[in-house]
Amino acid sequence: MSIMTSSHFPPTQEQLLVSGMEHLFANFGDRSYPIFLGKNIIVQAGELIRGFTGIQKKILIISQSNIWKYYGEELTCSLLEAGYSVNHFLLSITENSKNQKTVEQIYNACVEYKIDKSSGMIALGGGVLQDICNYAAATYLRGIPFVQIPTTLLAQADIGIGGCAIDHPAGKSLIGQFYQPCLAMIDVKTLESLPESEIRNGIAEIINKHICLGGNDIQAFQNELAGIFSGDPELRVQYILSSIAVKLNIIQKDETGIKEHRFLLDWGHTITMALERVMNYNISHGQALGVGMHGAAILSAQTGYLETHKVESLRQLIIATGLPSKLPEDITNESLLRFMAMDQKLKAGCKRFVLLKDFGNAFISDVITDQQIISCLDALR
Repeated sequence: MSIMTSSHFPPTQEQLLVSGMEHLFANFGDRSYPIFLGKNIIVQAGELIRGFTGIQKKILIISQSNIWKYYGEELTCSLLEAGYSVNHFLLSITENSKNQKTVEQIYNACVEYKIDKSSGMIALGGGVLQDICNYAAATYLRGIPFVQIPTTLLAQADIGIGGCAIDHPAGKSLIGQFYQPCLAMIDVKTLESLPESEIRNGIAEIINKHICLGGNDIQAFQNELAGIFSGDPELRVQYILSSIAVKLNIIQKDETGIKEHRFLLDWGHTITMALERVMNYNISHGQALGVGMHGAAILSAQTGYLETHKVESLRQLIIATGLPSKLPEDITNESLLRFMAMDQKLKAGCKRFVLLKDFGNAFISDVITDQQIISCLDALR
C-alpha cells in the first residue's frame, strides 16, 4: 500500500477508496475521519496517520504494559519510518481506572513531552484506555489530535465515536465530552493475544449492536459464533464492521444526544451500568451487558412491546456465547435502583429505558416506574 500525503483534512471518501483498505467514513463535516479495518494494519500506522491526518511531527502513544509488549515496537517503528518523533507513556489500567486521577497522569505526560496542538496522541489499548485518552485529548489544550487503536474485541465493536467519559463515585461515565478522533485503526491481529473471556466480552457488544439495534438475523450470527471464537479474521472484521456501522448511523443523526436519538445506544446498558457500579466494577462490561440486555428485553416484553419468544431467542444467544443472563443472587433491587437514579436518560427525575419493539426497532420509553423495574429485576433472577 502506498498512500500519498493528503493536503485536505479531513480526507474525502474518494481519498479513502484510493487506500484500497476496508474502511468506514465517520461523517461529521469538518471533523469527519476514517476508520480503517483489517489485519496487520498497525505496521501501516505511520503511513495512515501521515496520509489522513494533520498531525505534523510529534506523537505521544498512551498504552498499557500488557499491550505494549506485543505491539509497541512495531507501532513505534512505523511512526518513525513516517518521520514522526515518538514518545510513549504506559498506564496500569483496571475497570476502576476511568477517573480524573488517571487523566491527570496523561496530562503530566503531555506536559513532559511538550505536546502541542500540532502533535498527536495515540491510544493503543482496550476500551477503558480509549475512553480515558479520548477525554484527555479533548481537554488538554482544549483539544489535540487523537488517534484510536483499540486492541480488544469489545473496544473495536463499540469504538468510541466522538463520545468519551470518565466515572464519578455516584455513577459510571457521568463526566464526559463529545470529541471526534482524527483517525481510527482496527487491527484484528491484536485479538490473537486475548484470552477467550475477552473475546466473549466483545461478542456481547456485537450482539448489542449487530442483533438488537441492527436487526440482523440472530440464528445466522449464532451459527458463526464458533468462527468468531476460533479467530477467523474475515469473520471478525465483518461483525466489527457491522457493529460500528450501526453505532455510526445513530450518532451521525444526533452527535451530542440533544435530540435524544443517541440515547438508543443505551439499549441494554441501564441495568448494565448500575450493576457494574454496585459491584464496584468487579464484573467485566461484557458480562454485565449480557445481564443488562436480557433485562431490557424482559422489560420490553413486560411493557407489551417485544414478543416473548424473541426474549427467549436473545437469552439463548447470550447463554451460547458463555455470558451470564441472570442477576447475581447477592445484588439487591434497591442497590440497582439507587444507581439508576443517576442514569443519563432521566427526565424530570423519572427513569426511562431504551426498549425494543423488535430487533432493530429500539425506542426511548416514557416513564418506567420503580415497581416496573423491580418486576423486571425479579424476573431477571
